[in-house]
Amino acid sequence: MLIGLGHDLQVLHELKALEGLWEPGVFFTEAETDRFRASPSPVESLAAGFSMKEALFKALPRVEGWFWTDAEVHHDERHAPRFRFHGALREHMERHGWETLLSISHSGGFVSTVVIVAAAARP
Repeated sequence: MLIGLGHDLQVLHELKALEGLWEPGVFFTEAETDRFRASPSPVESLAAGFSMKEALFKALPRVEGWFWTDAEVHHDERHAPRFRFHGALREHMERHGWETLLSISHSGGFVSTVVIVAAAARP
C-alpha cells in the first residue's frame, strides 16, 4: 500500500558554494560525507545524497523528532542506493511496517530522485 511519494530535482551548481552541507552530523552522517569525498565527483555525490533525503521528506507523512542523519544513504551489493534508518525515524518505520523504494538519475547538471514509502507486504 502506498503511503507517500516524493520527488526532488537538484541543480548541481547550487550546492557548490554550500560548505555547511559537508559538515558531518548535520545533514549527513560521517560515513556519507566520507563516501561523497572519496567519489570521482564529490559535488555530484553530495547533490545526489541531498536530493534523496529531500525526496524522502516529501514522501513521508509527518513524523516527529527525527533528524536528517536518521536517514542514511548507503549502497547495496549491486551499488544501488538504499536508506538505512536510525533513531526516531527507524522506530517509526518499523512500528508502521514501512519500507522505501528509491530511484535516482543524473543528467546535464541535475539530479532527479523519486522516493516511494510503502507499507511492507505482510503474510
